Amino acid sequence: MNWLVSLTIVCLAVQCSTAVQYPEDIYSSLAFVFDTTGSMENDYLQLKSHAESIMNYVLTRNNSDIKHFVFVPFNDPDVGPVTETFDPKVIMHKLNQVLIRGGGDCPEMGITAIIQALKIIRPNSYIYVFTDAPPKDSHLVYDALELIQRKQSQVVVLRTVHDCISTDKSYENIASLGSGNVFDVNKEDVSKVLQFVKTSMDTNRVNLMSINIPQKQLTPFPKRLNIDESIKSLQVSVSGLNSTIDVVNPVGKKMDEAHGLITDLDLKNVKIVNILEPIPGEWTLYITSESAHTIRACGISTKNFDFGFATSVPKNMTQTSHRPLKGAKNYILVNCPDVKKFVSCKIQDLSSDGTTVALPVLDFGKNLLLCGPFIPKDNPFYVQVFGMNNNGNYFKRITKTSIIPNEPDAPYITTSTKAVGVVGGELHVNCLVESLVPFTVTWESQNYPKQTWNFSQSSEIELVVRNVTFQHEGIFTCGAKNIAGYSESTTNVTIISKPTFAEGSDNVTVVLPEGGDYAFKCTGQGVPSPLMIWLMNGSPVSSYSDHILVVNDFRRLIIFDTPLGDSNVYTCRATNEAGTVEKHFKTVVQGETPFPKIANESLVINELDDVLLNCPLKNMNHKWLKDGVNINDLVYKRADEQHFKQINSSLKIYELDDLDGGVYTCMNSNETYTFHLRIGFSPSFIKYQPETMMISKNETVVFDCRAKGFPKPRVYWRKLDSAFPITPWTLHGSEYLEYKQVLKIHNIDWIHNGTYTCIVKNKLGSEKRRFELFVF
Repeated sequence: MNWLVSLTIVCLAVQCSTAVQYPEDIYSSLAFVFDTTGSMENDYLQLKSHAESIMNYVLTRNNSDIKHFVFVPFNDPDVGPVTETFDPKVIMHKLNQVLIRGGGDCPEMGITAIIQALKIIRPNSYIYVFTDAPPKDSHLVYDALELIQRKQSQVVVLRTVHDCISTDKSYENIASLGSGNVFDVNKEDVSKVLQFVKTSMDTNRVNLMSINIPQKQLTPFPKRLNIDESIKSLQVSVSGLNSTIDVVNPVGKKMDEAHGLITDLDLKNVKIVNILEPIPGEWTLYITSESAHTIRACGISTKNFDFGFATSVPKNMTQTSHRPLKGAKNYILVNCPDVKKFVSCKIQDLSSDGTTVALPVLDFGKNLLLCGPFIPKDNPFYVQVFGMNNNGNYFKRITKTSIIPNEPDAPYITTSTKAVGVVGGELHVNCLVESLVPFTVTWESQNYPKQTWNFSQSSEIELVVRNVTFQHEGIFTCGAKNIAGYSESTTNVTIISKPTFAEGSDNVTVVLPEGGDYAFKCTGQGVPSPLMIWLMNGSPVSSYSDHILVVNDFRRLIIFDTPLGDSNVYTCRATNEAGTVEKHFKTVVQGETPFPKIANESLVINELDDVLLNCPLKNMNHKWLKDGVNINDLVYKRADEQHFKQINSSLKIYELDDLDGGVYTCMNSNETYTFHLRIGFSPSFIKYQPETMMISKNETVVFDCRAKGFPKPRVYWRKLDSAFPITPWTLHGSEYLEYKQVLKIHNIDWIHNGTYTCIVKNKLGSEKRRFELFVF
């Protein structure tokens, strides 16, 4: 693997995935791999502090896609235990619990730890390795390289200077193939490097140039770099002894600190500069170094390309693999949404000085480019895409990692971890099989017939199950076999059902009397059990308000003491993952039926007030009748006082009481005119009842709060030790009679012990009665 040794600094992470994006892959990971052997004791506190700083920086960045965190400690011979979490505090807790001990010999199990992290992280992620020793497990480098290519992820190794002397280049090989860095630093340089690492993390990094120069270069030669308008930051790095970097913009201006050049890192073997908001066009780099060196340029941009390899012309990206087949003709399918016109597709060997080989190109559809065929060499290479974007600027990118041709390997299968089907609907389960040679794929489940297909190259296979039932729930296995072996992956299928109502879905309309009580029952069914909620005229109803009570886990809504005018539409809504259903309950509240019209005029006058009845008839004979009896013939208990007085054509009545209610008539020789007079008075109880009652268990008790008054009084009942009003749905065995003026409780039990109050009220006043009930 000598071809892998030449790189120590490359661009950081790039979004460039050839795999189907499943829901669990839409975020990135941040992994820490820690050497916990005894020689790290002096470096541990500093490294831990900076790891925490990196973590905090990621968490406070508004646009961060990093949501998954991994920690892998390694010693000798033990690696792990591995911790993965979505809570960063868990990782910091693990870092604080690290015990630095053991080791003995110099090499440690670093590659194994990196592989453990690579297996867990999501695509387009970051791994940070902290060590002071070479790896003991270099034979596993190829396994790590395979995972790096598949995960398109970055490995950064910070290796502090120690007494270990080794020529091993395993970490450099990993960085060379991928998009990471290997930093060999003294203790005083650790902070500088970690500060650079922290600010360089960005999931929108794209690779623009990657060149290896195998000898020193004291005379700078120009390197051309195309920058499009999507590039928000340009970073140039050189690894080599005493390197220099000069950057000239498209108008010929050499960039310096006064014109926006920022030096991110300046060490003896590494130099990195950055330009913010570079103008679009062709930039020129002038590089020198006193040793063999690498030149890398990358930028911050949301515009990049996906790619994949196939041995025959693919129809889409799902029919490609992330690596080409060794020794065979291969095609490259490129998907580049921002390119209006493709100019070239090239291959650049990793060990070259930038020389490229152009491939035949064919526009394959909107934003798609087909390159090849070509037979890849054994050495790793980059793919370079060059074109013109929609704004007329040249667009140039290279792959995030270099690529190694591969012998036929067992199929690589990607399935979603879980899938959900809805009863009566269709279940869709996807299986992406990556294979460089023909293969057979099967879908199997205990409750579904085995399905088999044959494919010539990578494909995505979708299993569709129609008319889903709960019997389809379980493990579905996608297995694929080719000449190199067999692989399988499973999907846990959960079946759910849309909510329904046990009482039926028909809407309901209820007419209530003023002050009445009513309960709407609404039981939602479904898998999973639906979330129930009540709404009034479209707005959520609280569990307990002025005259509305929601009980039994939102299955019942009780309306009590209903006020006049409270006509509303109540909606019961049941929701789960499968959907939402609603049922509407309309209430119409009606007041007391008005008295029939029995006179020309109707009057309501409060008790003890005076009233003057003005007769509108002409030539009135001054004769007044009350309920057909001449006023002058009426004798009242207050006969010693003047009660009725006729004033011309009017009748005045003094200090009204309930006996004065009735129909008053004035007349002349031809006509009559009538007044219906009603007397308003405050409520008063009709019947006396003891305030303390002792009732034996299972008997019946009656609380009497019948009252007279006008307007007709409303009655309100409460139990002193209960937060809820008394209704048949909140107090077992209760029943109202006489328009709620009588409360009857059947089958008395211990729960009925307590104090009961009734309040009778109209607009002229109220009365209250209290009952103590003792059950024995």
